[in-house]
Amino acid sequence: MRAAQTLEGPIDQKGLDAATQAVLRALEAAAEPLRLAKVPSEGAIEQILFRWRASRTGSGLNLYTLGSDWQRDERVLERPDFPQQAVSDALRAEAAAPASRVFKGTAHVNTVVRVPDHDSCVVVRRVVPGVRRRERGFLSEHAVLGAIEKSNVEVAAPRILALGWSHEGSRFAIHTYAGPDRDHQSPDHPVNGLLPREADKLVDQLCALTKVDYLQVDPLAGQGRFYGWLSDQLVELVRGLPKESQQLARVLGLPDADWLAQILRRHTVSHRAPALLHGDLNPWNLVRRDDALALTIIDWEMALVGDPLYDLVRHMHLTPTRPEIRDRMFRRWERLLPAQYTKDWLRDWRVYRWIEIVRSAYVDLDRLVTGAGLDAPNVRRAVDSYAMTLAAATASLGLRVRPAANPYLARALA
Repeated sequence: MRAAQTLEGPIDQKGLDAATQAVLRALEAAAEPLRLAKVPSEGAIEQILFRWRASRTGSGLNLYTLGSDWQRDERVLERPDFPQQAVSDALRAEAAAPASRVFKGTAHVNTVVRVPDHDSCVVVRRVVPGVRRRERGFLSEHAVLGAIEKSNVEVAAPRILALGWSHEGSRFAIHTYAGPDRDHQSPDHPVNGLLPREADKLVDQLCALTKVDYLQVDPLAGQGRFYGWLSDQLVELVRGLPKESQQLARVLGLPDADWLAQILRRHTVSHRAPALLHGDLNPWNLVRRDDALALTIIDWEMALVGDPLYDLVRHMHLTPTRPEIRDRMFRRWERLLPAQYTKDWLRDWRVYRWIEIVRSAYVDLDRLVTGAGLDAPNVRRAVDSYAMTLAAATASLGLRVRPAANPYLARALA
């Protein structure tokens, strides 16, 4: 706080650098006694201090230069409806945005801003510094959003407006904003599950995704068996966990990577025609809207090409879903899609549910050990129910939680 207060008067880059170093030293000294999972990087601290000062004073360290000094990533060309000047305006507004318009997810910080001569708010997305997701992304989010827009299907997804690098070298993306335009009002997410109408409209959008030309974003997709590939990805995730997470997993009775691979090979699913999938349909990636589409689907960085049944089942695993809503979604999904996408789904959906329970047992355990992403609401809810996740995973694997695991689990959950 002493360092921040030095920024209330006239300030230059030298003063900002000094304040940044003071805050960094204080956080590094406090990390152990406060049990901080991680300390923000020097660049992240500078951005926070800059935004704090700009929001309090209405001015900043040459805001014009900050917004205009950026480089475009030519993979997203300049759009007539969002020209270069609009990008500069958005970056300047981002620097001065109040905390109420900054939303932090598992891997991104999203800042909602208004741009002159633009009808609605836009969101500036930046990757959280130092974040490493255990679950890999396979497609570029900007390419996925571009393919959806180009396909002209009824999928409510953000439009990609710009992609580039800021003056300090950090990457950014600018999307259309899915939440309310009114200031100080957060997006409304269906965190307690979907209403019947919302469930119908989500199924409709997942069916519409099958009409997107996925070869635009993944020319080699659809050439192998999806379940085998999915199992291999889970095994590699477990193999790549930090040593401490792997040790605790063994204590809790979870199999190591090689043993898990043997268990996963006991199951098979039928081949279904591939389609573009969102890959992470948790409720915080769904935003309620007031029109006929009911929901906007956001955060496409985990998109992939695969079995459409998997996207639907993973959504049900990540979102509280009552049995009647689950049955309603399955019935509508089967009725709307051709048989090439739905063959043998009634037998196979439980296999996907099983593999997602097992995945959560490892991913959430690693989050407990490392503290990664615990400030994101979807992560917090997952780890708070970890005891139930572990019990379900070990039961589905045909294993038992070891009696000696209880004190270790209690320590991890503390």
